[in-house]
This record gives sequence, C-alpha cells and structure tokens, in this order.
Amino acid sequence: MAARAPAPAAPSVRSDLDALQGAWESVAGTRQARLLVAGRKFCFEFSGGDIYIGTFDLGPAGQLDMHVEEGPADHRGTSPCLYQLDGGVLRWCPGRPRSGKRPSRFPDVDDSRYLSLVFRRAARRK
Repeated sequence: MAARAPAPAAPSVRSDLDALQGAWESVAGTRQARLLVAGRKFCFEFSGGDIYIGTFDLGPAGQLDMHVEEGPADHRGTSPCLYQLDGGVLRWCPGRPRSGKRPSRFPDVDDSRYLSLVFRRAARRK
C-alpha cells in the first residue's frame, strides 16, 4: 500500500496582505503620518496636509510596490518599497518614485536622507 502524503497544515499566521488591513499611525521617523489600507488600496496622510492615494502590490521577502495615483505630481508613479510586519508594528521605507530602485535595507528612522517610518496599528475610534 502506498503511503499517503500528509495533509497540508492549516496556516497559523495571517498573510501579510491580511495583516496590513486597517489604520496605522506613525510612531517613529522623520515625518508624522497616518496610513489606511483597504484591500490593495492605500491612503497616506502626512502631517502638513500631503495626501497620497493609490494601490500596491506585495512582492517577495518584504518588498512592496506602491503605485501613487493621487498626490503631489513629483511623487506619482511607482515607488519600490521595503516593509516589515511584526505583530502590530509596521516598518516602511520607500525608494524614490519612478526610480526603479528599492532600498537595500532599512535606514535609521532619524536619517533625513530617507523616509523611513515605523507605524503602530491605530486605536479604534469609538
């Protein structure tokens, strides 16, 4: 009698796409921002009023491509980004829009040459 392959294990961790859903508030970095994610759509609202709206694609190993469709003209287009999820904490760092260059690592959040932010899941509003 041939041995049966074991049944696949049920996933114990939600996918990154599922984990990204909802509202996030920055807690570290050179700018303050709020990030909203619904499906594959995002909205960034930075302190000072800049708002960026678009879609994103998740890639392998913490890579994310953000397609900025609305916002300041010099930031529209695709930004290759890094991201890292750890529970209720999200690290995020974009490359320059339309450059095709993704950061190779996360810079320090204090490094003014990069927009490297750390977010925590926002508290639910009553």
